[in-house]
Amino acid sequence: MLSTSGALPVLLGLGAAFLFGLSSVTTKRGLAYLPAQTGALISIGTATLIYLLLSPLWMHAGDWFGAGFWVFVLNGLIHPMLSMYLAFEATARTGPTVAATFAATAPLFAAITAILFLGESINAIIAIGTVGIVIGIMVLSWLPQGFSTLMRAALLFATGAAIIRGLNHTVGKWGLELLPNVFMAGFVSFSVSFIGSLVMYRLRYGTLPQQLPRWGLGYFVLTGTILSGAILCMYGALATGDVVVVSPLVNAYPLFTLIAAFAVGQERFTRRTVVGVLLVVGGVALVSAASAR
Repeated sequence: MLSTSGALPVLLGLGAAFLFGLSSVTTKRGLAYLPAQTGALISIGTATLIYLLLSPLWMHAGDWFGAGFWVFVLNGLIHPMLSMYLAFEATARTGPTVAATFAATAPLFAAITAILFLGESINAIIAIGTVGIVIGIMVLSWLPQGFSTLMRAALLFATGAAIIRGLNHTVGKWGLELLPNVFMAGFVSFSVSFIGSLVMYRLRYGTLPQQLPRWGLGYFVLTGTILSGAILCMYGALATGDVVVVSPLVNAYPLFTLIAAFAVGQERFTRRTVVGVLLVVGGVALVSAASAR
C-alpha cells in the first residue's frame, strides 16, 4: 500500500470534500427545475465533456484497455451513474445537508471492504465512531410525527449512494494502482456512466430530455463542472494515500454543505440538524483516526 504520510492526500481529500459539499447545494437548486434523473444525466455528461476537452493534456495510448482501464469501466457502471441518481433523489426529498449527512456513512462501507480485502480490524474507537454515526442519523431522521415515509425514502436513497461511494473508494484505489492516471480514471468512469444514463433515461421516458429550463440546465452544468474537479481530487488522494484515511476525509463534506447552504439561505438549520451533522462527522473523524493508526 502507498504511504499516507505527507499532506498531499489530506489536502486533496479535503479539497474533494469541499467540492462535493458545494455540488450538493447547486444540485438542490437545479432540482427545483428538473427531476433527479435528468439532472444526473446533465451533470455526468458535463463532467465527461470537460475531461474530453482536456484530453490532449493527459491522455496516453498506453492507458487504454489495460487491467486498470477495465476496473474503471466496471466502476462506471455504478459510480457515478447510480450513486449520483440516488444522491440527487435524497437531496430532492430532504435538502442537501440532511442528504449529505446520510451519505457521510460511506466510510463505514469502505472500512468493511478494507476489513475483507485489506486485513483491517475494528477496535474500540472505530466502534464508538460507528455508534456516533448511527445516533446522528437517528437524530436527523426523527420527526415529532414519527418516522415518516418521506424520511424512510430519503434514508434508502442516501444510504444506497453511501454504499456505492464507499465501495468506489476501495475499487478506485485498486484501479489506480493498475492505472496511475487520475484523469483517465475519471474520464472512463464518467463516460461509461454517461452512456448508461442515456440508455436508462431512454428506456424510462422513451425520449431524451427536451426543452430544458435554462436555470435547471445551468445549475446541473455547474454541478457537473464541480464534480469533475471533486472526482479528480478524490482519485488524487486515493492515488497518494490509503482508503481508510482518504474516505473519511472526503466524506466530511456535510460540513461544507452546511456552510454553503447557510451562506446562500437555501436551508434553515435547526439545533437538531446541527447536532446530527456534528455527530455523524465526529463519528467519521473517529473512524478515520483509528483506521490511520
